[in-house]
Amino acid sequence: MRTLPDDVSRLLRAGHGVFSVAEAESRGISRSRLVRLTRSGLLVRLAKGVYAAAADDMGAVEWAAFAQRSRAFTLACGPPAAAAGWSAVAVLGLPAVGAPPSQPLAVVPAGARAPSDNVAGRLRPVAFPPHHRAYANGCRVTSLPRTVVDIARTSPHAEALVVADAALSAGVTAADLRAVVEFQTRWRGIRSAALVVAQADGFAESPLETLGRLTFLEHGLPVPVSNAWVEAGGRRYRLDHLLPDRWLAFEGDGSFKYDGRLDAGRVIADQREREWRLRDAGLDVVRYGWELARHDRALLAQRFARVIERCPVRPRPVPWWRGQAPHRPGSEWRPPDESGR
Repeated sequence: MRTLPDDVSRLLRAGHGVFSVAEAESRGISRSRLVRLTRSGLLVRLAKGVYAAAADDMGAVEWAAFAQRSRAFTLACGPPAAAAGWSAVAVLGLPAVGAPPSQPLAVVPAGARAPSDNVAGRLRPVAFPPHHRAYANGCRVTSLPRTVVDIARTSPHAEALVVADAALSAGVTAADLRAVVEFQTRWRGIRSAALVVAQADGFAESPLETLGRLTFLEHGLPVPVSNAWVEAGGRRYRLDHLLPDRWLAFEGDGSFKYDGRLDAGRVIADQREREWRLRDAGLDVVRYGWELARHDRALLAQRFARVIERCPVRPRPVPWWRGQAPHRPGSEWRPPDESGR
C-alpha cells in the first residue's frame, strides 16, 4: 500500500493534518493499524499518540512544518493545553522573520494537570484566563492579543513588531493589546512588550514594511506615514512610507515582486512609470531592500538620513489619505485628520 486509506485521509483532513490515537479509535481505526501504516512509511508520529501523513511532514516548508508539529504537540498535551509563543504564531498563520524554534511550545492554566516536557515540545503552566484562549486551524491557541504580547515580552524587538503589525492589520485593536499588557504588568519582559504595542502599526502590510518603519524608529528619524495614498499624473498610488511635509516616499523593494514571475518585465515597466509620475508630481522616491532592513538597519538609517537632509520641510505637505476610495475623481479633496482618515 503506497497511499493512505480513505478513512485515515478523512481523519487527517478533519484535524488539519494531524490526529490522535483516541480520535482514530473513535472512528474504528485501531492502534495496530496505525502502527502498520507508520512502519510502511505512510504515517509519522509527531508527538505521543499523535500522527500525521509522512508525505506532508517531509514536504512542508520550515514554518509550515513547525505549525504542524505545534498542532500535534498541543493535541498530545490534552484539552487544557494551547499552542503559545511562536507555536501560536505559526498556527495562526502570522508572518515571522527568521527560523522557527527547535521545539513547539504549549501552555496550560496554572495548577492544571498536564504532561511534562519531552522531545516533542515544551509545556509551561501560566496564568491563562479563558478570554486569552482561542481556536484556529484545528488547534487550541493563545488568542491573537495574548500571542502578540507573549512574543513581545520574550523575543527580539524587530521580530515582535512584525507579529504585532500583522495582528493589528488582522483586526486586533491597540486596546486589546494594552489589556494583555496590563494583565501581565509584573511579568518578565513586559516593558519591552509595552514598547512594541506603542510602536505597532496596522497599516504596515508586510514584514519588509515593518522593518523599514523600524529603521526610522530605532534611529531617531522622522517617522513616516504607512501606506498613504497620493495622486500623481491623474492616478492614485499607495506608498509604503511617506513623509508628507518633505514630499518624500520610501518604498520597500521585495524580491517577491519579480522572482519567478513570467510578467516580471511588465511589473518593472509599471514600476518605472509609477516612479516617473510620482517624481513629476514633485515627490522624491527612495527604495530599500530586505537585506539592509533585516540585517543592517544602522546603515539603512544613515542612507535614509542623508536623503531626508536633502529634502527640507516644505510650506505645504503633499496631500495624502488612507482608504480604498477616499473621493470621487473631480470632487474637492479634503486633507486628512491627524490619524490619516
